[in-house]
Amino acid sequence: MWNLTRDAWPVALIVAFIWGGLNLEVAAQEQPSTNKHVQARMTRAVNTTFEKGIHAHLPPHTSTLLGLSMEQECPVMQSIVRTGQRVQGFDVSTANKNDVVIFVVDESSNDQTLYLSSASGRLRRVVAIEKGVGRVRPVSEQDRKGFAEQKQFWLDRLAAAGTSK
Repeated sequence: MWNLTRDAWPVALIVAFIWGGLNLEVAAQEQPSTNKHVQARMTRAVNTTFEKGIHAHLPPHTSTLLGLSMEQECPVMQSIVRTGQRVQGFDVSTANKNDVVIFVVDESSNDQTLYLSSASGRLRRVVAIEKGVGRVRPVSEQDRKGFAEQKQFWLDRLAAAGTSK
């Protein structure tokens, strides 16, 4: 235990305050850098899919639920991975590259979760399709976690860390 005299306490408090402030400033500076790195990778993933993906479309009702059209198909460029009964996709709207849809389909139940994102990776909307019925749902913490996992899945495939364009 420290043995500080009565006169040393103010100095110790000032040092502790400065040290704590420096730690907070360093932490605050690290976050935007990390976010910028993720945004840059997301932009590369969007560009890769837009340039090299396959032509596809989102069905009219799904496009409407996502807020991309009014009961019209939405043309997209798509990257897709099938693993057993699970299908994962990354769609970029051909009309607006800032509209990105990341989705997961369970083919055994035909349940789907679609995440509407910006090209920078910001989650904007979640649509769930269960037993053929689609609905927009409020974004929950579980949705944010699922979106983060799916986004990471696609960033690792389309814009691996350490690569740049």
